[in-house]
Amino acid sequence: MSRSRLEKYLGILEVLVPKPLKFESISYRAKIECGVLRRHLDFLISHSLVEERFSNRSEATYAITDRGLAVFKTLRAREYLQKIKSILPMVEEANEIEPILSRHVGEFEEES
Repeated sequence: MSRSRLEKYLGILEVLVPKPLKFESISYRAKIECGVLRRHLDFLISHSLVEERFSNRSEATYAITDRGLAVFKTLRAREYLQKIKSILPMVEEANEIEPILSRHVGEFEEES
């Protein structure tokens, strides 16, 4: 299944959280081909979520900005809340069923 653009942006930000990386490392760790990665990095840079840094050897590394980290954490929290929201009806149903099952288990134990 193909990832959405947002999922790819999140993947890029996620691999940059621990430390700045070179282009090839981002591509490998985020599992995004180079042509697509270039476009996505340009987007993230233009929105100040990632910054391009140059060393003495003119080799670029990419680092997540404070703004990028805030966006990353917010989107991860949103994903987490959506998962909880999808699980909540199952938990409520289990809470309704649990007294019924407990009663039946009690009856079963009495018969044994």
